[in-house]
Amino acid sequence: MKRITFLLFVMAAVLCGLNVHAAPAKAPMRSAIFSTLPDGYSRLGNTSIYYNVSQREAAGPGYQTGFSILGKIGNYYYSSTYEPNESHLFYTEYRPGAGFIAAFRVNDGTARYLNASTGTSGDGVMVTARIEPQGEVAARIIYTFVNNNDEAVSVDAGVWGDIMIGDNDQAPLERLNTSTGNTYGIKMKYSNNANTPLLCALFGEHLTGVTPADDHWFGFFSTNWHANELCGDYSNTVYNTSNKNYSQATYGPYYMQENGNYDCGLGFCWKDRTIEAGETIELSYLISVGEIDFEEPIIPDEPEPGQDIFTYNIEAFDCEAWNDLEAEHPIHIWGHYEHPYGQAGYLEYQVDDENTWHLLGELASAADYEFNFNISFNPNRATNHVIAVRFNDGLDNYTDLEGLSWTDVRSIPVNGLDDRVYNGEPQIYQVTYGDNAVTLGEDGSYIYPGEYTFTFEGKFVENTIGVSETIFTIDKAPCQYQVVIPEDTEYDGQAHGATVTVPEGSGDVTITYRDLTSGDILTEAPTEIGHYMVIIEITEGEYYYGIPAAEVGDFTIYSNDTGIDEIAINSEDNGAWYTIDGRRIAAPTQRGIYIHNGKKYVVK
Repeated sequence: MKRITFLLFVMAAVLCGLNVHAAPAKAPMRSAIFSTLPDGYSRLGNTSIYYNVSQREAAGPGYQTGFSILGKIGNYYYSSTYEPNESHLFYTEYRPGAGFIAAFRVNDGTARYLNASTGTSGDGVMVTARIEPQGEVAARIIYTFVNNNDEAVSVDAGVWGDIMIGDNDQAPLERLNTSTGNTYGIKMKYSNNANTPLLCALFGEHLTGVTPADDHWFGFFSTNWHANELCGDYSNTVYNTSNKNYSQATYGPYYMQENGNYDCGLGFCWKDRTIEAGETIELSYLISVGEIDFEEPIIPDEPEPGQDIFTYNIEAFDCEAWNDLEAEHPIHIWGHYEHPYGQAGYLEYQVDDENTWHLLGELASAADYEFNFNISFNPNRATNHVIAVRFNDGLDNYTDLEGLSWTDVRSIPVNGLDDRVYNGEPQIYQVTYGDNAVTLGEDGSYIYPGEYTFTFEGKFVENTIGVSETIFTIDKAPCQYQVVIPEDTEYDGQAHGATVTVPEGSGDVTITYRDLTSGDILTEAPTEIGHYMVIIEITEGEYYYGIPAAEVGDFTIYSNDTGIDEIAINSEDNGAWYTIDGRRIAAPTQRGIYIHNGKKYVVK
């Protein structure tokens, strides 16, 4: 994790832009990197911030006092604003001096500088300032406005600073953007080296302990430092100390220039804030010192002093309906959150890549947290099921946290459940699913024809969820029958019929006979002389498929006493063929008994 040590100035501001120009000459600087704490500065609580309420005389009416801030980084104290060579308590008209000064006005009246020590009253409104610790490394500067009028008023207010980090009065600038591309801050490093002390101005909404400002600027220091300009009447002109006049674009195009080498300053303001009669409002910003990682600001690998502290745990409770994806599944999240400069954050979760992130309450700047909630999964998603969790710092910056995921068992192939054909024997299946294996059928469960279902249920300990059902079948076998066809036999007046044997579990057997001479169908075994075809039909049974009606063989019932003597045969009929019933035919075409030249013939 990349870490940078810096002096962090967090402001509730939406800074406005201007055109700025090269620096007019300043008085010689004294070093503003101190090995020992200068006189007049006090530590703010247990933070790494030291402050002094300093008085200075600037252009414009009256005297002003503001908060001069030092930040302890390592063993040194770094200034955040310009420190001239003279006493830091009083400055001339052309060197406004160190610290962050403030001004206000009421109902578009006269703008007044604020005395941070005693407070300032104007147009029926009393304004005071205080500074208090916030978090481990932050100070909150608060301006309190009390409306002593009998009617509501509108106030404007703002802050100005001539930025100097340590002894560098030309601190490089760099924007800070949210993940959605909105600028929420500006950082000004001691130098362009990667790990150097820096001043960071954060602004916009969702910063804990600050009041979002309405406008801002950054650029050349000698801009917008008169009282009315502090209140939001921003201009891109620069005061020229040589001729004591404002000039347009005389010193170069430094307007909102990042990483430039110019003497920089900044300001921010609140506009049109209504205060009802007898009511009070507060406007505030933060100044912070410490180690904060802007690339991964939430969770360090191993927390160290001055870092963010964040512990995080997530657990899913198993329940009776675990494998029911649409059932409610309880989730537990708990841990500790502590942000060095008091920024509150939020946990959000999402289930199965849905479009909505669900907020899990607001985390305080330092608190133990615990959330219990229920989720249900998307049953139409058959690959895996995911609970995603992220941290939202309120500035559209997100840190993805470790969530939970389970494999949907429907995505795990089940092998070995092939369809088979009934053979009367127990069927054994060697089934594999994922890394698991099971043997089915050793108890004789799978013998008879039917459709079977193998149910694979997810188990939380196996990191799976859901239910997979694999259908396999044991098909009925084709019916194997045995048929006995009667032998050709001499007529005896008895019935001569076929017999059919089928295995147990077959359907009903129907035997019919077709008289091959007349074509008649007999449902009973034939008794008369004739030539017959055997037809069998077997219906579908419990274990076997049936067979449709089929001819399986023929036989003949014949007699030696054919009644030939009763048949009159003319001489011209010599050589003709007759059936047993006396019909004349050209020649035998099928099996049976025939008469030819006065003799009986059996054709087989």
